[in-house]
Amino acid sequence: MKNKKMHAYTGGSITVPLTVPAGTVSGDLIALGADGLYGWATTDRVTADQATKGTGPQGLTEGQAGVFLPGIVASIRTAANAMTGIADFAKVYQTSAKAFTATASGNTFVGYRLNATTLALRSN
Repeated sequence: MKNKKMHAYTGGSITVPLTVPAGTVSGDLIALGADGLYGWATTDRVTADQATKGTGPQGLTEGQAGVFLPGIVASIRTAANAMTGIADFAKVYQTSAKAFTATASGNTFVGYRLNATTLALRSN
């Protein structure tokens, strides 16, 4: 699939780099948004000093940690405007016309918005 970013081949969950609150350490549970999405930090949050010296975990930038997302089995790239009006970490629904929306009524819950162009797909 051309827009697949990450996939849990074991049928489990994915780990992604996310901006996390200051003081986050490996093993912390992190609430992401207000719609019930949560994660488990697999690394400590990268500090400014680590980012400057390049001593943080590979691929992470200042303020980020690796975050394991239980129940999220894949993340996909969306068009830049596909999730406009939906907040980061909010629930995303799909309409019968295959458009993404924050409106639950009459639509299918498919996952959560991670950022402007990334949809985290929930498991069924």
